[in-house]
Amino acid sequence: MPASAAASPALQSSLTAYYWRLASATDASGKPIAALQKGVEHQLRLSFTDDALNIRGGCNAQFGGYTYKNGVLTIANLASTMKACEQSLMQLDAEIVQRMKGDLRVTLTGDKAEPALELAAQDGSVLKFVGEPTPETLYGSTGQIMFLEVAAKRAECSHPMIPHYQCLMVRERKFNEAGIALPAQGKWQALYQSIEGFEHQDGVRTVLRVKRYDWKNPPADAPSKVYVLDMVVEQDASGK
Repeated sequence: MPASAAASPALQSSLTAYYWRLASATDASGKPIAALQKGVEHQLRLSFTDDALNIRGGCNAQFGGYTYKNGVLTIANLASTMKACEQSLMQLDAEIVQRMKGDLRVTLTGDKAEPALELAAQDGSVLKFVGEPTPETLYGSTGQIMFLEVAAKRAECSHPMIPHYQCLMVRERKFNEAGIALPAQGKWQALYQSIEGFEHQDGVRTVLRVKRYDWKNPPADAPSKVYVLDMVVEQDASGK
């Protein structure tokens, strides 16, 4: 359904309910935009809050404000983190900034299961994205931010289906208003599930900022709570 035929709140709700992964990028003649093919390979994606846009998948995270009116998405100048990467990713950053600015005509198609977003610029270039539900959409709840310390070593824990199952060992951590870690209070506990987006490295202790979701309608044998990595706060490879 063309976005111009929808009310602004309806479109905005659709935008914020999904991550939008870049599927293709073509110029006015329909030819692929070479610098953006790296974004397809690296799964460059957009995410929207009610008033802000974030872009990840290149070298740097990019972010800025946006508005929507009468089928047109208007993006403010994007700010960026400042790290250096390989040249192709730096070029991807520069190219996406050029494409994601000014007024873009929006077309939203598909259904809730497989939505698609098309952004057409005034120069005739078209960026097409595939929607992937955010955790809030997938689990039907708002995530609670918390900090988990993950021990350097897994430990054997009881699992009804898997003999000698190895669990992550975790404990909750707290930070004061200045962002300084408070001394650990709780005991280590076995986590009988994974943390989405986190890959544990044996011998590396980490502190993670995660979002914990209550899964409203989990499948049979699935956990009722889900942990999703938000940010790695600290890493320590000393093995302590």
